[in-house]
Amino acid sequence: INNECTSAELPASITNTSKLRERLVCMAPKQIAGNPQGLKFIHSTKSQERTRKRQQAIKLEPLPVLKVYQHHKQPEYIYQKNREHLLASISDNSLDIPFLNGLLPSFLSPQIHFPGKVLTPTPPKQLRTALKPSACKPSASPPSYVFNETEDVIKANITDPLKIIKIICENKNLGFLYMTPAVPKSSIKYDTFNLKIVNYDCINKNDYYTISQKAVIHTCDGEVEFMQLDRWEQEYLYHKTFTKIPIFAIFCKLKSFTEWRKNVRAKKISACRKALQENLFIVNASLRPAVLNVQEMCYRISDMGLCRIEKGYTYTLEEFRSTQFKQLDEVASRLAEFRELAKEVVRSACRTALLESGFTPDDYFYGSEQVTMVTGLAASSLLVIPHYERELYGETAEKMTYTEQANKRSHCRRLTCFIRLADYLIVNTMHVLAVKSVTTLLNYLSDKLKRTPAADVIQKWNTEEKIEVSEKKAVSGTAGQDEEESFLPMFLTELILEIHALLFAPSLDDFQEGIADIINQFQATVLSVANLVPDQYFDAFTRPIINNKTEEKTCGEGPSLSTMFKDDKHLQAIIQQIKVSNSFNFRFDFFC
Repeated sequence: INNECTSAELPASITNTSKLRERLVCMAPKQIAGNPQGLKFIHSTKSQERTRKRQQAIKLEPLPVLKVYQHHKQPEYIYQKNREHLLASISDNSLDIPFLNGLLPSFLSPQIHFPGKVLTPTPPKQLRTALKPSACKPSASPPSYVFNETEDVIKANITDPLKIIKIICENKNLGFLYMTPAVPKSSIKYDTFNLKIVNYDCINKNDYYTISQKAVIHTCDGEVEFMQLDRWEQEYLYHKTFTKIPIFAIFCKLKSFTEWRKNVRAKKISACRKALQENLFIVNASLRPAVLNVQEMCYRISDMGLCRIEKGYTYTLEEFRSTQFKQLDEVASRLAEFRELAKEVVRSACRTALLESGFTPDDYFYGSEQVTMVTGLAASSLLVIPHYERELYGETAEKMTYTEQANKRSHCRRLTCFIRLADYLIVNTMHVLAVKSVTTLLNYLSDKLKRTPAADVIQKWNTEEKIEVSEKKAVSGTAGQDEEESFLPMFLTELILEIHALLFAPSLDDFQEGIADIINQFQATVLSVANLVPDQYFDAFTRPIINNKTEEKTCGEGPSLSTMFKDDKHLQAIIQQIKVSNSFNFRFDFFC
């Protein structure tokens, strides 16, 4: 059975498409009518306004001053200000008119409402003020440049070149005029064209101007410069234009600042130079040679060694001690000569410096021994020397004023500091010399310890091997002489075999005591160089005699070398290493 329906079987109404289209209707759904009783807001609420303001972007005003100016030009702002002004004037005049009380609010309102339109009244006219005094007076007449005599021009005190040109051109009866600079050259207002008119008696014969109707003549140091009047006027205008350029406008201030800066800088440099001259001995012409000479002597003496050891030679302990003590005696004599030479150099420098300061050293009036006697007598007699004793010791200096006494005392204190500086240089050299000598001794012991054969090598030694080794060394010649000397022992000791003990002579304790004695002798040798400050040789500077009174010595005893030895941890460590090296050399456990 075929269930499909053909178009022939459908009704005619269905098959007519045109009728079907006519039956189609396109219509939007109807909106729901609003509820007349619902709550409606005609105006925007405050909450909605705040929300809209928050959503708006912040407006940045690029020209706030222009914005304020435009606001002040708005009609509303003008009406408001006029209204406030009118109210203020009414309140000041105390107007109390009954029939205006009701009309005043409506009259002053900025807007008048009519049905259908809003009218804005024009701003009220301000009251006419009194005329300005300048409007009533006639305008000032231009200044008159008519002069009959030169004295009248001088009394007018005119300094403008253009006005001077106008005067000389309009007053032909004047002939010519003399001009000089209006201010001196030292003034900041000095200018080539800043001129004033003077009489012939008031001009500077070496520098003055003459102006006439045709030219300007400048006479300076006998030289005359001629310039036409038009040209001079044109140059003045050029000059006036140039002075308006910033670099030329501030030139006077810039020059003043530069001069001020230069003067301040020169003053500071001078103060620093003076301070360095007073505080640094190396820049003092009198003391600089002494400082350099003492440094040079210290440098040369530092190369001298306190320890003397010959390579390839084997010492006994007593022989080594006697060799070192002999070397130390020679060094001590050289150090004594060094101290005497340094003492003379320092004293001569102090004398020269004190003489250049304008004071005579005390050892010029008294000998060095007499100065000691004078100071001793002064100390025992309330620091006053009797007249008859002064005649015995020599001529005395003239009595000084309090200022001279203070100056001499100050110079002597500075020279005392210079002597202390020499002490520090010498003490530092002695300290370096001692440390270097102890280090040399440690290096010799350490070198011998490094070349000691190992225990297994020593156990394999026998007589035949020694002979072969000696023959080989003899054949090699001088080439291996240094190596052979390096293997030679430094000290010689005896090994004593007893029934119950094995002893060394000298023993380890003897070696430790001997080496410690040598090191102590090193320190004693350099400590024999005494300081210069406490030496009576320098009492003329450390304890000067001022008005027959000996000043008290306040400089102390100078640097302490013994304290430096105790506080020197490096030196103590070297001494401890020497003790350890000696104890290590006496190991004999490989013989057991």
